[in-house]
Amino acid sequence: MIKAFCTVAAFVMFAHVPALAADAPSPEALRAWHKRELRVAGIMHKLRLANLASCPKQEMIYGLVVARLDDRSSPAVRTAQAQSLGLRDYPTALGVIPGSVADQSGLREGDWIEAVGGISWPLTDAGPDARKAFWDALYAGIQAPTMEIKAEHEGQTRDFHLTGKAGCTASLFMINRKSVDASTFGSRVQVNSGLEALLQDDAELAFVLAHELAHVILEHTGPGKEAHIKDRAARQRIEIEADSLAVLLMARAGFATTAAAASIPRLRKTNGPISRLLGIYGPYMSTDERVAFLTKRAEEVRTQLAAEAQRR
Repeated sequence: MIKAFCTVAAFVMFAHVPALAADAPSPEALRAWHKRELRVAGIMHKLRLANLASCPKQEMIYGLVVARLDDRSSPAVRTAQAQSLGLRDYPTALGVIPGSVADQSGLREGDWIEAVGGISWPLTDAGPDARKAFWDALYAGIQAPTMEIKAEHEGQTRDFHLTGKAGCTASLFMINRKSVDASTFGSRVQVNSGLEALLQDDAELAFVLAHELAHVILEHTGPGKEAHIKDRAARQRIEIEADSLAVLLMARAGFATTAAAASIPRLRKTNGPISRLLGIYGPYMSTDERVAFLTKRAEEVRTQLAAEAQRR
């Protein structure tokens, strides 16, 4: 799905830890949320790496999520974040995506990131400039082919040399909304927590994420492209294009292509009763048409990849 305007933040490198509620969340709720975020990020990580050849824009991918306690949060929220996620007042490896460069280097969740590229995190209140220098170094590091990190790991300070892997340019953010929805603007993908909760099969969730990544690859949306998003005929065309490419993207990443068609009836049930009664499908094909289209496309992709394997 495409939305004309959407403000999101990158999850796969820097994380904003949500409060999830007006009051302090329970440690259990925060741990569960973190696990769900890493699930979504891990699936997108596979899709971005496996489809490098299809992407017009590429970037280095390390699979490391870095965060610290938010100074703006209430003491109760900070305490919950510290107890549940191991966050502290200094940068911490909040998440390490399984199989990623960061994972293979030996970095683990909870490691304290002491320095990046020779720029250390100030241990005393050295002012905002010193902290900014660290975050600037981290941001520069994740865009470079290699990154040098010094971290406290299992009680000892270690140096980590990471060599990034090139993948599709895309940022991902999961927000705490019960509605079943995902959207894209430019290279930014937003996933509602309701969608992640509904699609417990990783392959089915991979199809939806691949659909959004297809919008990114095909450059369907972004500044200056709002007009054709609002045009119904144009919107239907680009949604079909995204469906078609998504099946190939998920297959390359190792997900079962049959899950694409299997996800549609499940997603359709989340529409309102009036929409279902009247057969209102928005910019998409009807449920039966879309299932048939994706089933046929899955067969085409399996044939295509089998032929490519024989030629290698």
